[in-house]
Amino acid sequence: MKPIDRSWLAAAVAAFGVVLFAALSLWEAHSFRRAITDMVESETRVTVVNADGSVFYDTEAATGSHATRGEVQQAFAVGQSISLRRSETVGKDLLYCARRVGDRVVRLAVPYTGVLRSERLAAAGLLAALLLGASVVILVFLSTRRLTRRLDAQSRQLEIAVANEKFRREFTSNVTHELKSPLTAILGAVEMLGDGTSLSEEERRELFGIVRAESRRLGSLVQDVLALAQIEREQLQETHAFATLPLNDLIRTVVTQEEAKARARGVRLELVRNDAATVLGDATRLEEALVNLIENALRYSGSDTIRVTSTTAGGRVTVAVTDFGIGIPAEHLPHLFERFYRINKSRSRALGGTGLGLAIVKHTVQLHGGDVSVSSDPGRETVFAFTLPLQSRAAES
Repeated sequence: MKPIDRSWLAAAVAAFGVVLFAALSLWEAHSFRRAITDMVESETRVTVVNADGSVFYDTEAATGSHATRGEVQQAFAVGQSISLRRSETVGKDLLYCARRVGDRVVRLAVPYTGVLRSERLAAAGLLAALLLGASVVILVFLSTRRLTRRLDAQSRQLEIAVANEKFRREFTSNVTHELKSPLTAILGAVEMLGDGTSLSEEERRELFGIVRAESRRLGSLVQDVLALAQIEREQLQETHAFATLPLNDLIRTVVTQEEAKARARGVRLELVRNDAATVLGDATRLEEALVNLIENALRYSGSDTIRVTSTTAGGRVTVAVTDFGIGIPAEHLPHLFERFYRINKSRSRALGGTGLGLAIVKHTVQLHGGDVSVSSDPGRETVFAFTLPLQSRAAES
């Protein structure tokens, strides 16, 4: 009897898996982008509630009674509370974290939509990967060669799933660690404000200033983390919607914008060479990368002169930011582009750094097919640079 060819069944299962994965990916990617936009445009809110439910302090200058808020009631009852509910004020899902401090409750409100959608995105990716895996196993069992390309696609999807899971773990660990410092400062200031009878008006203003500054720091941290997360996810995509950019014009624009900040610090910012160069890329992300390098030099180098250069050679363009300040010890150089890495943690935080600026630069440049570098001769000069392929080379890649 002639054996029955069942390879068409395996091919159909594989095709169904691919279609389902594509549909889920498109839907979740759209939801994730919308969530990221919502979270970046929002700011972390800090509210201090009195025992009677009245607002003692609010970063949004809100008034009215909070006595009926579930998280506030539970915090007064058991000391702390975490709840997820929809805000009637802004019409969005918010994560509320409340903790009793003396006879008051401190509450943080953080947009939570993006976290939920990112978890669904990971789950959808894993489900689709399992479906494609089953399809490949069937085809291998039937000893056909029709799914060679699909097998390669399965491998890529598994790598994406593993990368997403690794990113989620690192994201949670790093952000939890970084949130401790501003939260501790806010709680400490609120505890001192609780003893209002022994504080002068000047001391109260100083403590309120701490609460405002640390709240802004929380907002900056959230924005940088979300920006880095989106860049890393874009790196996992096979294609990117890049446009043709005259990089020399972009560099000139950024230097002009940053000159005012440099003058305010008594620093001379110079564009000493700017070769004509055209690249394929995202103008907003490349501008942010160059701004991060310049502001990094303004904050930490102690140099009175910063030079920016752009040179082309061998089908690539190299953009460098050079300062002539204190320099960086050699043992720190291999780690500078890591997330949350700081040479001097207390000084970096005091100057407003989140520890993510150079990591954003690295992943932005890698997204554009380039690489980053740093060299330093302490006491003489330090050079941060990134290299990108020119348009012709990038199109070939």
